[in-house]
Amino acid sequence: MPEYDLPLVTVAPAAPPATDEPEDFDAFWAANLAAHRDIEVTPTLVAAGTRSRDLQAETVTFAGFQGRPVTGWLLLPVGAAATLPGLVELRPAGGAAARDLEWLASAGFAHLVVEVPPDDLDDPYNRGAFTDAFRAVQALRTLESVDPSRVAVLGTGPVAAAAVAAAGLLPDLACALVEGDIPAAHKDSLVAFARRASTPLQLTQGAGAQVLLEEWGRNAALALAAMTGSVERVVECVLTAESNLTTRRTRWVTRHTHLTNVFVPQVAY
Repeated sequence: MPEYDLPLVTVAPAAPPATDEPEDFDAFWAANLAAHRDIEVTPTLVAAGTRSRDLQAETVTFAGFQGRPVTGWLLLPVGAAATLPGLVELRPAGGAAARDLEWLASAGFAHLVVEVPPDDLDDPYNRGAFTDAFRAVQALRTLESVDPSRVAVLGTGPVAAAAVAAAGLLPDLACALVEGDIPAAHKDSLVAFARRASTPLQLTQGAGAQVLLEEWGRNAALALAAMTGSVERVVECVLTAESNLTTRRTRWVTRHTHLTNVFVPQVAY
Protein backbone atom coordinates (compact mmCIF):
# COMPACT_ATOMS: atom_id res chain seq x y z
CA MET A 1 0.00 0.00 0.00
CA PRO A 2 1.40 3.44 -0.87
CA GLU A 3 2.18 5.94 1.85
CA TYR A 4 0.23 9.21 2.02
CA ASP A 5 1.83 12.09 3.87
CA LEU A 6 -1.27 14.21 4.37
CA PRO A 7 -1.57 16.98 6.94
CA LEU A 8 -3.93 16.17 9.77
CA VAL A 9 -6.18 19.11 8.96
CA THR A 10 -6.96 17.61 5.55
CA VAL A 11 -8.81 14.67 7.07
CA ALA A 12 -9.96 16.14 10.38
CA PRO A 13 -13.60 15.41 11.18
CA ALA A 14 -16.14 18.08 10.33
CA ALA A 15 -18.47 19.30 13.06
CA PRO A 16 -20.66 16.31 13.96
CA PRO A 17 -24.45 16.58 14.03
CA ALA A 18 -25.61 17.79 17.41
CA THR A 19 -29.16 16.47 17.34
CA ASP A 20 -28.32 13.24 19.15
CA GLU A 21 -25.52 14.54 21.38
CA PRO A 22 -25.55 16.38 24.69
CA GLU A 23 -26.19 20.02 23.81
CA ASP A 24 -23.35 21.31 25.94
CA PHE A 25 -20.84 18.56 25.12
CA ASP A 26 -18.08 20.66 23.54
CA ALA A 27 -18.55 23.57 25.92
CA PHE A 28 -18.52 21.24 28.92
CA TRP A 29 -15.25 19.57 28.00
CA ALA A 30 -13.59 22.81 26.93
CA ALA A 31 -14.42 24.28 30.34
CA ASN A 32 -13.33 21.14 32.20
CA LEU A 33 -9.94 21.01 30.50
CA ALA A 34 -9.45 24.77 30.86
CA ALA A 35 -10.01 24.39 34.60
CA HIS A 36 -7.07 21.94 34.70
CA ARG A 37 -4.71 24.02 32.59
CA ASP A 38 -2.96 25.60 35.54
CA ILE A 39 -2.50 22.30 37.37
CA GLU A 40 1.05 21.10 36.70
CA VAL A 41 0.99 17.82 34.76
CA THR A 42 4.73 17.06 34.59
CA PRO A 43 5.09 13.71 36.38
CA THR A 44 7.27 12.88 39.34
CA LEU A 45 9.52 9.93 38.47
CA VAL A 46 11.26 7.67 40.99
CA ALA A 47 13.72 5.01 39.84
CA ALA A 48 12.42 1.52 40.51
CA GLY A 49 15.43 -0.49 39.40
CA THR A 50 16.08 -2.33 36.18
CA ARG A 51 13.72 -4.93 34.75
CA SER A 52 16.49 -6.37 32.62
CA ARG A 53 19.88 -5.29 31.36
CA ASP A 54 18.22 -3.19 28.64
CA LEU A 55 15.11 -1.81 30.40
CA GLN A 56 14.67 0.55 33.31
CA ALA A 57 11.49 1.10 35.32
CA GLU A 58 10.30 4.18 37.17
CA THR A 59 7.26 4.83 39.31
CA VAL A 60 5.17 7.74 38.08
CA THR A 61 2.89 10.18 39.86
CA PHE A 62 1.11 13.13 38.25
CA ALA A 63 -1.89 15.34 38.99
CA GLY A 64 -5.11 14.06 37.43
CA PHE A 65 -8.72 15.13 37.78
CA GLN A 66 -8.97 18.15 40.12
CA GLY A 67 -5.31 17.63 41.01
CA ARG A 68 -5.69 14.21 42.61
CA PRO A 69 -2.59 11.99 42.37
CA VAL A 70 -2.55 9.39 39.60
CA THR A 71 0.02 6.61 39.82
CA GLY A 72 1.62 4.26 37.37
CA TRP A 73 4.81 2.80 35.98
CA LEU A 74 7.10 3.89 33.16
CA LEU A 75 9.45 1.52 31.38
CA LEU A 76 12.16 2.82 29.06
CA PRO A 77 14.95 1.29 27.01
CA VAL A 78 18.30 2.02 28.63
CA GLY A 79 20.58 4.40 26.71
CA ALA A 80 18.21 5.31 23.88
CA ALA A 81 20.00 7.57 21.39
CA ALA A 82 16.93 9.54 20.28
CA THR A 83 13.50 10.55 21.47
CA LEU A 84 11.13 7.61 21.71
CA PRO A 85 7.60 6.93 20.55
CA GLY A 86 5.31 6.34 23.51
CA LEU A 87 2.24 4.44 24.65
CA VAL A 88 -0.12 5.34 27.48
CA GLU A 89 -1.79 2.14 28.65
CA LEU A 90 -4.87 2.66 30.80
CA ARG A 91 -5.64 -0.11 33.28
CA PRO A 92 -8.15 -0.43 36.13
CA ALA A 93 -6.93 0.89 39.48
CA GLY A 94 -5.64 -1.83 41.79
CA GLY A 95 -4.63 -4.08 38.93
CA ALA A 96 -0.88 -4.25 39.61
CA ALA A 97 0.32 -1.70 37.07
CA ALA A 98 3.90 -2.93 37.32
CA ARG A 99 3.12 -6.17 35.49
CA ASP A 100 3.65 -6.97 31.83
CA LEU A 101 5.42 -3.79 30.78
CA GLU A 102 8.17 -5.36 28.73
CA TRP A 103 6.03 -6.17 25.69
CA LEU A 104 6.45 -2.70 24.14
CA ALA A 105 9.39 -1.08 25.91
CA SER A 106 11.68 -3.79 24.59
CA ALA A 107 10.69 -2.68 21.08
CA GLY A 108 12.06 0.82 21.75
CA PHE A 109 9.04 2.61 23.25
CA ALA A 110 8.38 4.63 26.37
CA HIS A 111 5.57 2.60 27.94
CA LEU A 112 3.52 4.35 30.61
CA VAL A 113 0.97 2.20 32.45
CA VAL A 114 -1.56 4.26 34.41
CA GLU A 115 -4.12 3.10 36.93
CA VAL A 116 -7.47 4.70 36.10
CA PRO A 117 -10.33 4.79 38.64
CA PRO A 118 -13.56 2.91 37.91
CA ASP A 119 -16.19 4.51 35.72
CA ASP A 120 -18.56 6.81 37.59
CA LEU A 121 -21.88 5.52 36.29
CA ASP A 122 -23.71 8.40 37.98
CA ASP A 123 -21.77 10.97 35.94
CA PRO A 124 -22.77 10.88 32.24
CA TYR A 125 -19.50 12.64 31.40
CA ASN A 126 -17.37 10.34 33.59
CA ARG A 127 -15.13 13.31 34.27
CA GLY A 128 -12.75 11.58 36.67
CA ALA A 129 -11.53 8.70 34.54
CA PHE A 130 -11.70 10.59 31.24
CA THR A 131 -9.77 13.60 32.57
CA ASP A 132 -7.15 11.30 34.09
CA ALA A 133 -6.69 9.61 30.69
CA PHE A 134 -6.29 12.96 28.94
CA ARG A 135 -3.72 14.14 31.46
CA ALA A 136 -1.82 10.86 31.34
CA VAL A 137 -1.07 11.54 27.68
CA GLN A 138 -0.03 15.08 28.50
CA ALA A 139 2.21 13.80 31.30
CA LEU A 140 4.05 11.39 29.00
CA ARG A 141 4.47 14.09 26.37
CA THR A 142 6.31 16.35 28.83
CA LEU A 143 9.23 13.91 29.13
CA GLU A 144 12.35 14.85 27.19
CA SER A 145 12.87 11.22 26.19
CA VAL A 146 9.50 11.08 24.40
CA ASP A 147 8.52 12.40 20.97
CA PRO A 148 5.14 14.04 21.72
CA SER A 149 3.96 13.61 18.13
CA ARG A 150 4.26 9.80 18.35
CA VAL A 151 2.15 8.88 21.38
CA ALA A 152 -0.52 6.18 21.27
CA VAL A 153 -3.16 5.21 23.84
CA LEU A 154 -4.47 1.79 24.87
CA GLY A 155 -7.55 1.23 27.05
CA THR A 156 -8.20 -2.23 28.43
CA GLY A 157 -10.98 -4.01 30.31
CA PRO A 158 -13.28 -1.90 32.49
CA VAL A 159 -11.49 1.35 31.59
CA ALA A 160 -11.32 0.85 27.81
CA ALA A 161 -13.75 3.75 27.39
CA ALA A 162 -11.10 6.15 28.71
CA ALA A 163 -9.06 5.55 25.55
CA VAL A 164 -12.07 6.59 23.45
CA ALA A 165 -12.31 9.81 25.45
CA ALA A 166 -8.58 10.49 25.10
CA ALA A 167 -8.77 10.14 21.32
CA GLY A 168 -11.79 12.42 21.14
CA LEU A 169 -10.15 15.07 23.28
CA LEU A 170 -6.71 14.72 21.63
CA PRO A 171 -7.07 14.44 17.85
CA ASP A 172 -3.28 14.47 17.51
CA LEU A 173 -2.69 11.02 19.01
CA ALA A 174 -0.76 8.63 16.79
CA CYS A 175 -3.32 5.83 17.27
CA ALA A 176 -5.69 4.25 19.76
CA LEU A 177 -6.49 0.71 20.85
CA VAL A 178 -9.75 -0.05 22.63
CA GLU A 179 -10.01 -3.50 24.23
CA GLY A 180 -13.04 -3.72 26.48
CA ASP A 181 -16.71 -3.06 26.91
CA ILE A 182 -18.28 0.38 26.53
CA PRO A 183 -20.62 1.15 29.44
CA ALA A 184 -24.16 1.99 28.39
CA ALA A 185 -24.28 4.81 30.93
CA HIS A 186 -21.69 6.73 28.88
CA LYS A 187 -22.80 5.77 25.39
CA ASP A 188 -23.87 9.26 24.33
CA SER A 189 -20.60 10.84 25.43
CA LEU A 190 -18.51 8.08 23.88
CA VAL A 191 -20.31 8.35 20.55
CA ALA A 192 -19.58 12.08 20.59
CA PHE A 193 -15.90 11.41 21.37
CA ALA A 194 -15.70 8.79 18.62
CA ARG A 195 -17.11 11.21 16.05
CA ARG A 196 -14.44 13.74 16.94
CA ALA A 197 -11.56 11.26 16.81
CA SER A 198 -9.27 11.49 13.82
CA THR A 199 -6.66 8.98 14.89
CA PRO A 200 -6.44 5.36 13.65
CA LEU A 201 -8.30 2.89 15.86
CA GLN A 202 -7.86 -0.80 16.59
CA LEU A 203 -11.04 -2.13 18.18
CA THR A 204 -11.73 -5.55 19.67
CA GLN A 205 -15.10 -7.18 20.18
CA GLY A 206 -17.08 -6.14 23.21
CA ALA A 207 -20.22 -4.35 24.31
CA GLY A 208 -20.58 -1.15 22.30
CA ALA A 209 -17.93 -2.11 19.74
CA GLN A 210 -20.31 -1.87 16.79
CA VAL A 211 -21.30 1.67 17.73
CA LEU A 212 -17.68 2.78 17.88
CA LEU A 213 -16.93 1.04 14.59
CA GLU A 214 -19.71 2.99 12.90
CA GLU A 215 -19.04 6.35 14.49
CA TRP A 216 -15.27 6.56 14.86
CA GLY A 217 -13.95 9.58 12.99
CA ARG A 218 -16.55 8.97 10.32
CA ASN A 219 -15.99 12.31 8.59
CA ALA A 220 -12.24 11.72 8.60
CA ALA A 221 -12.73 8.25 7.16
CA LEU A 222 -14.94 9.55 4.35
CA ALA A 223 -12.44 12.26 3.45
CA LEU A 224 -9.59 9.79 3.49
CA ALA A 225 -11.50 7.29 1.38
CA ALA A 226 -12.14 9.95 -1.24
CA MET A 227 -8.39 10.63 -1.50
CA THR A 228 -6.90 7.15 -1.17
CA GLY A 229 -9.72 4.76 -1.98
CA SER A 230 -9.31 2.96 1.34
CA VAL A 231 -10.02 3.45 5.04
CA GLU A 232 -8.05 0.40 6.12
CA ARG A 233 -5.54 2.49 8.02
CA VAL A 234 -8.17 4.41 9.97
CA VAL A 235 -10.12 1.64 11.69
CA GLU A 236 -9.27 -2.01 12.23
CA CYS A 237 -11.79 -4.23 14.00
CA VAL A 238 -10.34 -7.40 15.49
CA LEU A 239 -13.19 -9.88 15.14
CA THR A 240 -11.34 -12.93 16.42
CA ALA A 241 -8.89 -13.23 19.28
CA GLU A 242 -5.33 -13.48 18.05
CA SER A 243 -3.25 -16.01 19.92
CA ASN A 244 -0.36 -13.59 20.37
CA LEU A 245 -1.84 -10.44 21.91
CA THR A 246 1.57 -8.82 22.26
CA THR A 247 2.37 -9.19 18.58
CA ARG A 248 -0.95 -7.69 17.49
CA ARG A 249 -0.66 -4.69 19.76
CA THR A 250 2.98 -4.04 18.95
CA ARG A 251 2.36 -4.25 15.21
CA TRP A 252 -0.49 -1.71 15.33
CA VAL A 253 1.30 0.75 17.62
CA THR A 254 4.55 0.54 15.67
CA ARG A 255 2.77 1.00 12.36
CA HIS A 256 1.13 4.22 13.46
CA THR A 257 3.90 5.87 15.43
CA HIS A 258 6.05 6.39 12.37
CA LEU A 259 5.86 9.84 10.82
CA THR A 260 5.19 8.51 7.30
CA ASN A 261 1.66 7.44 8.16
CA VAL A 262 -1.49 9.11 6.87
CA PHE A 263 -2.06 10.97 10.10
CA VAL A 264 0.90 13.14 11.07
CA PRO A 265 0.06 14.40 14.57
CA GLN A 266 0.37 18.12 15.09
CA VAL A 267 0.81 18.40 18.84
CA ALA A 268 -0.87 21.37 20.51
CA TYR A 269 -1.46 21.56 24.23
